[in-house]
Amino acid sequence: MSTFRSWALSVAMAALAGGVVWLLAPKGSVQKALRALIAVFLLCAFLMPFFTRGGLNFDWILPDIQSAPEIPALEETVARQLKTAVEEEIAKRIDAVLSARDIAGQISLDTSIWPDGSIEIVTARVLVPPGTDARGLAAAIKAQTELDVEILTGEQSDG
Repeated sequence: MSTFRSWALSVAMAALAGGVVWLLAPKGSVQKALRALIAVFLLCAFLMPFFTRGGLNFDWILPDIQSAPEIPALEETVARQLKTAVEEEIAKRIDAVLSARDIAGQISLDTSIWPDGSIEIVTARVLVPPGTDARGLAAAIKAQTELDVEILTGEQSDG
């Protein structure tokens, strides 16, 4: 209640000061400019609690925004997009190693998102044609991506 009382007192004092200035001002063209200046002064005094830090709060105007819960759907969408971006980047790096050796392989990544938002690459598998040096290719992929990759040889499928 003291906040409201001090606000009302400041508005009353501003009105009193504006009235005194109005009475002391010379008549003529100065009065129009002075009237606008006094109006702005009173408006500022009236709206001051909305602009000061410890003044009135907006809880009664926007109560649901003040207590809005976190948006889990948005966080989940961002996490899925980040997971997709990580998978694409890792697949691109593995594909670069395969392309450098003229090997056409299929890349399969299994990733998961932890509750803290971190992304774990559970498994990374590359299916390559029979006769490919799996051990050398695994070492090259590990050097390029810093991942342990399982290299499987066999027939590639279109699916």
